[in-house]
Amino acid sequence: MTLEEVKKKLEEILTKLEGNEDLSEEEITALEKEAEKLEEEKKSLIAKAEKRSLTLKKIKRGLGEEVEINENKEKRKMNQEEDVRNSKEYRSAFLKKLQRKELTDEEERALTTGTSSVGAVIPTITQNLIIEKVFQNAPLLEEITLLRVDGNVTFAVESTVNDAAIHTEGATITESGDVLVPVSLGQYEVNKYITISKSVSKMSIDAFETWITKMLGKMIAKAITNLIINGTGSSQPKGVEKANTWGETNSVTVGKTASLTEANVLTLVGLLNGAYDENAKWLMSKKTLLTDFRPLQDKSKNDLVVKENGKYFIEGYEVMLDERVALHDAYLGDFTMYVGNLGEDITVDQDKKLSANSFEFLGSAMFDGKPAIGEAFVKLTKSTTA
Repeated sequence: MTLEEVKKKLEEILTKLEGNEDLSEEEITALEKEAEKLEEEKKSLIAKAEKRSLTLKKIKRGLGEEVEINENKEKRKMNQEEDVRNSKEYRSAFLKKLQRKELTDEEERALTTGTSSVGAVIPTITQNLIIEKVFQNAPLLEEITLLRVDGNVTFAVESTVNDAAIHTEGATITESGDVLVPVSLGQYEVNKYITISKSVSKMSIDAFETWITKMLGKMIAKAITNLIINGTGSSQPKGVEKANTWGETNSVTVGKTASLTEANVLTLVGLLNGAYDENAKWLMSKKTLLTDFRPLQDKSKNDLVVKENGKYFIEGYEVMLDERVALHDAYLGDFTMYVGNLGEDITVDQDKKLSANSFEFLGSAMFDGKPAIGEAFVKLTKSTTA
């Protein structure tokens, strides 16, 4: 079968799916399997054509070329893939493929060259737009110590800060009490599905790119923020909630039927190690701020919650708001002591299940994180028992 014949059959399958909403589940599954086989055959035909073209070029240049060292060959391949992903042909091919539009031969070649082993890597320009949206929708990422490295990484964090001591001549010099704590981070895949009607195929490339970057950026941001706060640390990143085993030395618990008091707040502030005061901030939901903290006043009838230039402050510490923090819970701490790693690449692909009425996309990012120093955080919570 020729490349043109394969493309024609794929178009026929697409027409059947778009033009017939009465297809049974079995018929859709059969078309799905046939489309997958045709896609594989198309890739094989393109690869053969490229190999044949390359062989002809070598023959024309003459024989006797030296065998390239594998390392240099691999480096050139990576550079070639990076160049391709920066090209307008790859951007157009990537977005049109997601829309299930037909590609030109030039776009087919660009997409084949630029696709990695883990999936279709988003074009550089498009990926930068998604990352921008992630940071816009996840302000907590700006507060933590964030690395952007692919693969596993170990990062050292200073656990204590001691002043330089005066040395008496002749006395033994002892090591500082400062300790560098190694934080090892792996890679966990953060997956989010987004669904849109088949009208996506009618969007222009620019309109589709705007939509998908906005949606993926927003949904990945929500997922990562939730992990930074509530991650269990078991087969996923560890969140601030798991920074410590909470007890009398690092948390304050308000009775189930009791209201929060100024004394509770001052007690919690006192539990935070002074070494973390400079960068410390509150983290709580908006409802917790307005219902639990906003009514509080000190003995001089001054409000504990102060609003300046659009930001809230409690006892001089800025308040960060996020609805993923449990109601009536609040954290106070130095969030730079939370170390995270967001991989460089973001991938997106169509769901393998074809549908006549909608398109479903799977966006993936690699992220891991954990509190490096547990004592950098304290917690206020409300008892769930009488």
